[in-house]
Amino acid sequence: MAGTTAAAPETTCAWPAVVRPGRLNFAFPETNATYWMTPYRLGEGDRIVVEGTYPSARFTSLTAYDFKGAPIDSLADYEIAPRSGSKNPFAVADAGTDPAQHRYQVTLRPGVAAGSGDNTIAATTKSAGSGTGWLVLRIYVPADEADPAGEVPLPALSLRRQGSSPKSVPECPRADATQGPQGPVAKELKDLVKKYAPPGRFEGCGKSTVSDPGFALPNKAAGLFPNPYNTYLCTPLDYESGRIAVIRGKAPTFPDTGQDQSVLTKTQLRYWSVCQWQLPYPVSSCAADFQTAVDEEGRYTYVVSTKQDRPANATTDKGVTWIDWGPTNVSSLLLMRNMLPAQDFHNAIQDVQKGDDPAKVMGAYYPDITYCTKDAFAKGGPDACTG
Repeated sequence: MAGTTAAAPETTCAWPAVVRPGRLNFAFPETNATYWMTPYRLGEGDRIVVEGTYPSARFTSLTAYDFKGAPIDSLADYEIAPRSGSKNPFAVADAGTDPAQHRYQVTLRPGVAAGSGDNTIAATTKSAGSGTGWLVLRIYVPADEADPAGEVPLPALSLRRQGSSPKSVPECPRADATQGPQGPVAKELKDLVKKYAPPGRFEGCGKSTVSDPGFALPNKAAGLFPNPYNTYLCTPLDYESGRIAVIRGKAPTFPDTGQDQSVLTKTQLRYWSVCQWQLPYPVSSCAADFQTAVDEEGRYTYVVSTKQDRPANATTDKGVTWIDWGPTNVSSLLLMRNMLPAQDFHNAIQDVQKGDDPAKVMGAYYPDITYCTKDAFAKGGPDACTG
């Protein structure tokens, strides 16, 4: 397989780029997820066959992106049909726990329409017969935090050229291999984001100001490999010494897989989180649903601040979840993500349409934000920071 442009390096191994903090920290990664990426170049009649095992995790998906980082087609965990003799633990309750009985096979191919089904992912837009792009494997909240792959091997890839025998693509041996974080594929990804992502302050996050802050739907995502199963609200943050941001709202319910709840448990969202980024898009800190303190009414309070500006009472035992502001010499962006809302939950970010007021649509679940001083919060708690 070759890279995404004529000048891209040959990819001699599968999953050469690993996106997460500490590896490739760019394009708005989530600290509770890992993204494995493989570039592809497929001609007419070519295909890539993905043979994998459903991971032990909150969520997984396979997504094809074009060379600009825009999604083409995708399959979420529950949409991937199991192989004969296997069951999908994201779709049925009696799947058991034996990974050998959790197998699947997915085909990435050009010339088909997105959403065509049959465990097929379109590799090209508008059913083009050939093209280039990126295949991305996502895994959120693995059962074992030390094993981001979810206690199973990464999917095996085989390249099947038209008129040729299948050729296995060996997995990259190490994260620091030639094709790893410092390799040519990583450089190409960074260059792609730099070229296609919005420059400077992130555009499309509304008209938030210090005196009148608020979240809005982003309208720019090109070059940032957005997750098709998430919808986002964002707000820019303005740093000033001694000033903090306080966010409050009602917490949606979620399957707490860390406490052995099944993803099939009836909840409002599969996953949600609040994260702080600095441009050009590395993540500084995230607080996911299971990491968020809630009060007896199911409401959360976040404080975003530098370490030196963190109030002494911004702690989980006080019902407050602290998010590290990160570097203060670059523009910052706070983003909330909602994943896979239940059909009967109508206050998710997914329910906010262009032109809507998110606060009216989401009601109590809207993340209300205000600025406050460290001293005011320390003396009076979050109620002292009500806008």
